[in-house]
Amino acid sequence: MRPAKIIEWRRTALAFAIILLLAACASTNAGESPGDAGGMEKVSEVVRLKAITMGTEPAGGMDSFYERLDALTVSDLGMTLRFDFIPWGEEKAQIGKAIATKEYDFYVGGFWSDFKQYAGRNAFVDLAPMLDLVPALADRYGDALERAKLGGKLYGIPAVGKPGAGLYGVLYREDLRKRWRLPEINNFDALEQYLYKAKTAYPDTPMINDKRFGDVLWDLLAGGRYYAIGNDYAVAPLGDPYKVMSKYETPEYEEVVRKAKQWFEDGIVARDILASQGNETTKTLALMKADKKPLEFSNHFGAVSGYYIPVLKALHPDHEFGWLDIKFDLYPDTVFLPKISADASTYISIGSHSKHPDIALKFLEKAHTEDDYYNLLYYGVEGEHYRLEGGTVSYDGIPGENRKPAWTGLGNGYMGYKAESPGEWQAIVDKLTLTEGPRLAESNGVDPYEGFRFDAYGLEDELEGLEKVRATYVLPLSAGVSGDIGEELAAARRQLKEAGLDRYLSALQSQLYVYAASRSASR
Repeated sequence: MRPAKIIEWRRTALAFAIILLLAACASTNAGESPGDAGGMEKVSEVVRLKAITMGTEPAGGMDSFYERLDALTVSDLGMTLRFDFIPWGEEKAQIGKAIATKEYDFYVGGFWSDFKQYAGRNAFVDLAPMLDLVPALADRYGDALERAKLGGKLYGIPAVGKPGAGLYGVLYREDLRKRWRLPEINNFDALEQYLYKAKTAYPDTPMINDKRFGDVLWDLLAGGRYYAIGNDYAVAPLGDPYKVMSKYETPEYEEVVRKAKQWFEDGIVARDILASQGNETTKTLALMKADKKPLEFSNHFGAVSGYYIPVLKALHPDHEFGWLDIKFDLYPDTVFLPKISADASTYISIGSHSKHPDIALKFLEKAHTEDDYYNLLYYGVEGEHYRLEGGTVSYDGIPGENRKPAWTGLGNGYMGYKAESPGEWQAIVDKLTLTEGPRLAESNGVDPYEGFRFDAYGLEDELEGLEKVRATYVLPLSAGVSGDIGEELAAARRQLKEAGLDRYLSALQSQLYVYAASRSASR
């Protein structure tokens, strides 16, 4: 925390301590002695909690934000809370460092970070035995908290969403597509045409600068044939979701590797791709703001809607944007009702070293169940971080640098205001989240793995070895940085086997058979 923030924080805490002291004194002056139950002994220390969240701290309005937050939390819970912001692109490293310092009471994480690994090392409090303290939260979530458990323990409160589409996809300039007279982007071939034309129009900028793009290529090319399961080492055919096979032994994976190599050699992919961050959101947005890049090859629809579009449309109102949603547009049979699990959700967790886990959990209850808490933590201060017009959130007239990121993991599709999206983006949001997307999810029903939890106990050595092989042998192949694909893919497969992939797949298969049998019996 910067010195200026520390000073501000101390001033706030001191101010509230003085207020409490004066209140107690007023009670004493009304005829009570200091030893009476209503006197000075009523004054208790304000608990100071800290949290991390993802995104960029707003340039303005944070004094007002903390003033309003303190007004709620000191009165209700006898606590204050301060946030430190971690930029997207540094999440894994910075979250790990924050956990190591044991400085924070609240952490964020999920399928996009190392949440499961830290949970397995008892970095977070198991909240399951404490749920009696938060009946409103337990009632609001219903069985979702049971589904969010990992190994029978609840290591955080997950974000929840309404049924709909809009997961991962490609953001692109629709006005350029029309100008370039390219076909509508609703299949892989059309997307590839756009990439190559964009590379010609923007010769100094690689169209792909995130080394995880191989995972996106897999989804684009094979997402209609397989489900991904088992930490991305295993897949199962769509027609037989409980038959396990190695992802890296499929012919589609070789197809992905060859396409990645082609794109790398043709300059679509950055030459230094292996040196890129795990998430290049910040860099990509900066390039798009400067009109030096016409697309974001992969991101989550919620992040694009909340982080990219408002800023880009404010800077470039004449730019028209389009969205290729991988599941909804390409493989609609794989759009299911929302899944809650450590492999699919984002969590807010309480650090196991927190001195006040009970107060922290009660704060999470209010954040997820009371509108004044939720709206402040999610949107910020009205008039400084957003505007409200007829119950709809608007960012017209709000400087982009003042837009406050929501507390990561707080998202709740059943709370908050309706967000207004600029221009053509509103129709895209409505289609995916309000009309066609929800209808599709309701029609397809639950994910075939809903409720399945793979127990990797006893496979710790295999998991560690597989991760090392993936980083050393698989990542370069998936990122297109390869020589002889046949030889290098064969070497990667050998190394995976030596690291214990067969034992891992066997354990996964056995557990899936048991799960499938129990699911059939319950019907």
